[in-house]
Amino acid sequence: MELNKNNENSFDPTPKLKSSPIPITFVSFNWRDDNCIYCGDKYNETVFSDYLQKYCKKCLSRYITDITDNDTYLDVYYTMKLVCNKHEISRTKEPQNIQECCTNCLEILLFKQISQYYIYNRSDYTPIYNNVIENEKYCKLCGKSLYQRTDKLELNEFKLCSDCYRISSGWIESTLTKKLIPIIYLPWWDDLSNCRACKSKFIFTSDCQKTISM
Repeated sequence: MELNKNNENSFDPTPKLKSSPIPITFVSFNWRDDNCIYCGDKYNETVFSDYLQKYCKKCLSRYITDITDNDTYLDVYYTMKLVCNKHEISRTKEPQNIQECCTNCLEILLFKQISQYYIYNRSDYTPIYNNVIENEKYCKLCGKSLYQRTDKLELNEFKLCSDCYRISSGWIESTLTKKLIPIIYLPWWDDLSNCRACKSKFIFTSDCQKTISM
């Protein structure tokens, strides 16, 4: 993935995704959390994440209900249950985006905006999993080829398109020293509990900020 130097306020790290008009409260900022920090409900796990992606079904339902347009804010794989106790499942009409889904029968397979190492299969979802792996050969957002080989392990690797997920760098003023310090902007939602570089445990200073002690 390429690194862009961010010297302008107009830089867009995810140019194919619209900036959400509503705060994202349904994803866990720390994958070790068991309960939603906003409503207190127990987090659900995405089907293909092997416990590494968690989300709050109640907060996601509220988010989908409050979004009033069909713009693309989420890069997500999902499916619908075959039976729903709130409505009859249509066999002819499929939702074109997640905003059209019934939140009661919606199942989240994988968030592309939460980075992980592999897309993990579950035996009871194998046909759907195979479709996801096949679709992952190309970027869902722009159609760019991501992988055309046949190695099974590499096919299962989690991939992000460098055109649609752009890492950038810049400088900000330190609140402690008042000096400029370098910073890297990541285009995905980070839910790690430890620093990737030094493995130190993060200190969570708010619901959207974390740091490590120096």
